[in-house]
Amino acid sequence: MVKRLDFFLILLTILALALFVTGCKQTDDNDLDDNNLPIPSETTDLEVSLYFSDDQAMYLIPEQRSITIKGETTDEKIITSIVEELIKGPENQTLIPTIPPESKLLGVKINNHLAEINFSEELKTKHWGGSTGELMTINSLVNSVTELENIEEVLLLIEGEVNESLIGHLYTKEPFARDERVIKK
Repeated sequence: MVKRLDFFLILLTILALALFVTGCKQTDDNDLDDNNLPIPSETTDLEVSLYFSDDQAMYLIPEQRSITIKGETTDEKIITSIVEELIKGPENQTLIPTIPPESKLLGVKINNHLAEINFSEELKTKHWGGSTGELMTINSLVNSVTELENIEEVLLLIEGEVNESLIGHLYTKEPFARDERVIKK
């Protein structure tokens, strides 16, 4: 009889220990939707200014755009959304795109108020060219991204590399700062 009691105590201890080790998570009804699936992370809607060329390629004109950030709102996520919207082009038909639509954003890194923006090679190979076109692309990108309080400069990378020039006219091995002179007032 004592052996049987010892056996049950040992068994009960093992079961209690197993439950303790594996843990039991209590599900809060607020964490589930009607289909018992986790509710997606929160989203943040932001208004941003994107800069596109005027029809004479002399000035940049701001276009307001609403973007949605899923999950935690970081400057990297905001810049990613800004660049993706620039690639889509303007909604206003009187404005001219500044980034070839075939371009892909490969990544964004921020270090000490400097945004490093990495594009696919299509930014170079599909660019329509000319010194004015190159200037509009750089200034559109830089002025749109430096709307963020924490970003002062932008360094352009192609396929992870700093290039001497985008398409042969502007030196791009150094970061670019915001240029208000090209924004039409």
